[in-house]
Amino acid sequence: MKFLKKILFFFLTGIIFLAIALGIANYLLKSSLAVYSGEINLSGIESTVEIYRDKYAVPYIRANSDLDASFALGFLHAQERLFQMDIMRRVGFGRLSEVFGTKTIPFDRMFKSMRFGKIAEQIYNELEEPYKSHIEAYAAGVNAFIQEAEGNFQIEFSLLNYQPEKWLPEHTLVIGKLLAWELNISWWADIAFTSLIQKFGAEKVKEIIPSFDENAPAIVPDFLAQLPAVPTGFVDTDKLFREFIGSTGTHIGSNNWVVGGTKSASGKPIIANDPHLAFQTPSKWYVVSIRSSNWNVDGFTLPGVPVIVIGKNDNITWTMTNVMADDADFYIEKLDTSKTKYLLDNEWNELRIERDSIIVKDSSNIEMISKWTHRGPIVSHIHPYSTINNDSLLSELDISMRWTALEFHTELSAVYDMNFARNESEFKLGAGKFTAPGQNFVYADKEGNIGYICAAKLPVRNTNSTTFVFDGTDSSNDWTGYVDFDEMPMFSNPSSGFIATANNKTIEDFKYHISNLWEPPSRIKRIFELLQKNEFHSVQDFMKYQNDFYSHYASEIVPYIITAFDNAEINDNNLRTALSLLKNWDFNFEKESQTPAIYANFYQRFVENIFLDEMGENLFEEYIFIANIPYRKVTELLSQNYSSWYDDINTESIESKNDIIRKSLIDALVQLEDELGKNISQWQWGRIHTLTLKHVFSGQSKIADYFFDIGPFEMGGDGTTVNNMEYSFREPFDVKLGPSMRFIYDYAEPDNFYYVLPNGQSGNPFSEHYCDMTELWLKGEYLIMKHDKKLFEALEYSKLILLPVKE
Repeated sequence: MKFLKKILFFFLTGIIFLAIALGIANYLLKSSLAVYSGEINLSGIESTVEIYRDKYAVPYIRANSDLDASFALGFLHAQERLFQMDIMRRVGFGRLSEVFGTKTIPFDRMFKSMRFGKIAEQIYNELEEPYKSHIEAYAAGVNAFIQEAEGNFQIEFSLLNYQPEKWLPEHTLVIGKLLAWELNISWWADIAFTSLIQKFGAEKVKEIIPSFDENAPAIVPDFLAQLPAVPTGFVDTDKLFREFIGSTGTHIGSNNWVVGGTKSASGKPIIANDPHLAFQTPSKWYVVSIRSSNWNVDGFTLPGVPVIVIGKNDNITWTMTNVMADDADFYIEKLDTSKTKYLLDNEWNELRIERDSIIVKDSSNIEMISKWTHRGPIVSHIHPYSTINNDSLLSELDISMRWTALEFHTELSAVYDMNFARNESEFKLGAGKFTAPGQNFVYADKEGNIGYICAAKLPVRNTNSTTFVFDGTDSSNDWTGYVDFDEMPMFSNPSSGFIATANNKTIEDFKYHISNLWEPPSRIKRIFELLQKNEFHSVQDFMKYQNDFYSHYASEIVPYIITAFDNAEINDNNLRTALSLLKNWDFNFEKESQTPAIYANFYQRFVENIFLDEMGENLFEEYIFIANIPYRKVTELLSQNYSSWYDDINTESIESKNDIIRKSLIDALVQLEDELGKNISQWQWGRIHTLTLKHVFSGQSKIADYFFDIGPFEMGGDGTTVNNMEYSFREPFDVKLGPSMRFIYDYAEPDNFYYVLPNGQSGNPFSEHYCDMTELWLKGEYLIMKHDKKLFEALEYSKLILLPVKE
């Protein structure tokens, strides 16, 4: 009996302690949630600020001054997204290893070598008014929250065992550089194509390099053949960094379009935007409405940055897509034996050499050296496995990088000016200051004007053939200047009544080089088709367009498959059924359909069967990494009856185009049978094409994935549909990138702002607003931001009041 009592005692005691532990954990987790109502006394504001929040935690800031509004925005960003902000500033300043340890040393080395943090400090020191006061007020708001929270921060800080430091204005500025870094993809191709040239020679590689007629033909520099293999460590490190931070995917673009009043059902301009960025959680964007003395805006902010990046003010609405600008080049430098000088036009010039250190959690600090030529940093010492500072052990070549974002620093002031623009002319002045990442601005104003501006800092070069690494010893390869903004493509009120961009080639016969990495025209063709199909368009039409899964690209590919099997003897039932499905397909990538699964598996195998045998695994991965390169070249190769790339070098016979097409479809069916069974009725596209919104902790443990990740979800679409759901050729068919938000605005409804995010406003996984928009986003539904203060009170919006501390 005593034994049973002891067991019962210990059992009950254990239950009590467990309950207490769970209660404490629950309290701590809830104490980290953002406070949405009540009053808070804070230093740093001049007068009372009211913040209303709707049921999706979208804030409506009402302040008497612009600086108080900026302060409040900083406070709100920190309430909901402080860990996200902290990680990004650590990235920019090369300080990830202080909290993540040795695994992030290569990333810290990369960004310290690029001097992102020091450039941000320089920008801040040189920043003029009113921009300086604006980001200082914002920083004060972030710091007010850090102080007010009294250590009750998001659980990620506890798991990594550190506390957030004071937010500085330069942290805001470095985040702008990181966005430019994420959207800059042109330089990846330079390294990949140079490596291909070194292996295969110029003529064979010219067959698979994207180009446009008015661009100069690809001129291969003679000196490349005599060089050792170009190192890929820098590119490899960046790829690993993007995987670490959750920024994978290379269809880094967007859709935007606008119709004028003559094509609008409402008689007023309607505008839409859905930026295609890497899927992640928390969301890239934070939605907000601001009303103050002069700053009256609604739209999408980046946590850490106090401006509306995409959205509207009282006068104008603006949207963005990536220009895909080729604004970076690599140069092979010749250093002297001391590694302190570089050769230029037969003269030795001093390198700028800086010493720095990387602080590493639970390990010794890493001392590092960065070197710069007049063009930019030497990046060939950057390697995904380098924890030492002996450059000679890592590369036989010294390669420097020049990039516009390291030279021009007016992005913040550009977007700030757009936020405050009172008319089309002032908006253009703001756009003229925008440098990197180059953006296609599509806009509309309250006067009924619609317009387009290509806002980018385009280098002027002595050649339009910029596909390869340059000889750094010759100054004739240097940029000679930049295209003046007045010469950049721009127009307003076209006779068509609409404007649209989708990372496509936006202008013909432009005398300066913009890019060779445009997206395939599938999305823009579909958008034009939809906008030309109907005489008038409504907000509801735009919603359908943004969620459209039709692929013009697939409609071009499938006939080649059908033709390849003409007159072929077909004995396999699944092959016969697959061909029938493809022949009758409407080219919509619906998740319930089997045909997209057959097509996508075919395409995956087709790309591999064309290139992998000759390139080998490493070069193949370099070539396919920017997805639009194989997408564009495959259609060109299919239009030709012969290419040396079709032949499989591992067989004795010489394969033709149709041989490879037939093999690829059969390979695809075998793969699907192995994965999903032999019953084609079970081959739904959504079963293999799934989306998981991943946290930076994703993959660390199943428990972490359960709490932090959102999904998986079965998805339609692919990388060529308007509703872009890109997967990587390296990891088919996990969705990596797509609409990071959706936005529509009709000037006939000035108080209605249609939007949705893939997840939610909060970055706290224990908040009800962590993923409360996900279901709406998946269904193609939208929320409406309204601005009537009486409505706030009628709908019982939560109300937080920030009160100035009386000195």
